[in-house]
Amino acid sequence: MTKILPILGTLILLSPFNTSLAAPVKINGIAAIIDSEAILESDIETRFRIIRDRVPNGIYNADVRRQILNSMIDEFVQANYANRVGIRVSSSDVDRAVLSVASKLGTDLTGFKSVLQQQGIEYKRYRAQIKNEILMSNVKKQVVRERIKITEQEINDFLESSESLAQTKDEVRLRHLLVRSKNVLQAKNKIQDIASQIQSEEDFIRFSISQSDGPSAVRGGDLGWKPLNQLPSLFVRELTTGKGPFYGPIQSNAGFHLLWLVDKRVPAVELQQQTKARHILIKPNAIRNVQQSQEFASTLYRRLQQGEDFAALAKEYSEDEGSALKGGDLDWVAAGTMVSQFEQMMQQTPVGQYSKPFRSNFGWHIVQVDGRRNADVSEKIKKENAEKALIAQKQDLVLSNWLDELKNQAFIDIK
Repeated sequence: MTKILPILGTLILLSPFNTSLAAPVKINGIAAIIDSEAILESDIETRFRIIRDRVPNGIYNADVRRQILNSMIDEFVQANYANRVGIRVSSSDVDRAVLSVASKLGTDLTGFKSVLQQQGIEYKRYRAQIKNEILMSNVKKQVVRERIKITEQEINDFLESSESLAQTKDEVRLRHLLVRSKNVLQAKNKIQDIASQIQSEEDFIRFSISQSDGPSAVRGGDLGWKPLNQLPSLFVRELTTGKGPFYGPIQSNAGFHLLWLVDKRVPAVELQQQTKARHILIKPNAIRNVQQSQEFASTLYRRLQQGEDFAALAKEYSEDEGSALKGGDLDWVAAGTMVSQFEQMMQQTPVGQYSKPFRSNFGWHIVQVDGRRNADVSEKIKKENAEKALIAQKQDLVLSNWLDELKNQAFIDIK
């Protein structure tokens, strides 16, 4: 039920506009072979349709095609790694992600499939893409956990350092361009040549798509909003000079970087409203349609009115795998993290009471509210935030090196 947010830069709202391509492509020609698997030209075209809203101007050209192909090659080697080490994505995780996107579009699954069809996207392939994005996120999280260890001393030093920006709430929206440095002199000359030609954000976007080796290249280098203290320290030092919006070249172990500061903000929220809740979820399935699911939820509601225990009924009947074994307990839920129907009913239900059955894209719910509070998150999880910031500062380089290792071990033939 938790919203699937674009952390992984990922799940994107679909464009209502026509997705016709600006240039012809050779349908089903082989674009590349990775190990024993092929990437087809039609695969690249379909991927463009799915991510079109992330591509500046939404135009398909040779540079966009190349960046999509590079991303798909990276994903293939990561998926093969996930298969080897046993990382999987459950169908329920994919269902929740797809339904979350549908909810943001104000429709149900049937309506969402219709939207996809209008844009020339097969639902099966879209769902496979969502599954793939979740898999990539899970793989990267595991690699980060295995390869980055933050000590207590590092956390304390971070919190005490005036240069760490541990207390700042500044967030920045950046564009990023990376030139890898397999040959340092060539990479340095290339980044300097690119930098000399950038006079505007439009120039930066154009060169990111055509020249960047970074994972955000196809989006014009857009990294989205990020906390300033979670950026690599090299970036932070450059950004705090205040000479922008164009920064760089900056040299790191990964290569040479250029940055464009799109915007900066200081979030005003200090206290976070939280609700302690539990719920029962009844989902339609192959043997129980929507109406029958509603009727069953109403039956459970009547049993609650007759004095049966909410936690016991949730444990026996709820179909939310994440909370059923805990008697439906969702713990403390932050405002804005649930789908709109659940959020609204949870806020309307008084403490100590439960709601009537209501419907969301996931099925029929009954929610019980056990408490409410305003939590001073910044104080409560200060050390956890410091650890996250330290991990975020290191993870780009770690993941880049790990991906290079995978690609060096794989057979890759770009046609």
